[in-house]
Amino acid sequence: MIHALPGLGANHRMFPAEWSALPEFQAHDWGHYAGEKSLAQAARSMIGTCGIHDGDVVVGASLGGMVACEISKQVKLKQLYLVGSAVKKEEISRFLSFLHPLAQYAPIDWIKISAGKIPSDMAQMFAGIEAASVRSMCEAIFDWEGLGESRIPLFRIHGRGDLVIPPPEKVDLLLDGGHLISVTHARECVAFIRLSIGSSRRLEDAGF
Repeated sequence: MIHALPGLGANHRMFPAEWSALPEFQAHDWGHYAGEKSLAQAARSMIGTCGIHDGDVVVGASLGGMVACEISKQVKLKQLYLVGSAVKKEEISRFLSFLHPLAQYAPIDWIKISAGKIPSDMAQMFAGIEAASVRSMCEAIFDWEGLGESRIPLFRIHGRGDLVIPPPEKVDLLLDGGHLISVTHARECVAFIRLSIGSSRRLEDAGF
């Protein structure tokens, strides 16, 4: 099973129709906020809510990727894909690190700042946002210890113009996009994942 987790305050719309081409793919929404204060607690909740098991694959966009990193510490995943995401808090833009306390007062505005320009057809996915959850996760991100050492095969897909989480030094697929590449470059992301499923190495020989 391939599970996909969305970004902060977002939902399954972060993974448009093109993603359904992946075998046994399921894009999830965040579960109802139950007082989670850390990414590890959020991961534990999502494991139960989404039915994530040993041998599954998890794709995480933005915050979803950070939570996916924590899931990989609790479940023996087959592979882990980070789409415009981070493996440690230090990879997040210093500008957002400075501004993140504002999320305690205006979570919707924080998301807009974080995501950059949100396509109009995606704006509705924020309508049902739980402010308490957003505030809690904003704090949790900047208290996060990061992925650390992991034996699970990790693949990173990133946008060259991502201002939220600038491209890290090691990227498996670098696209000409911003922070919302799971939406704007869905086909490219899916093509890469289809070819890399079951592989523990980079796909240089496949043109990526």
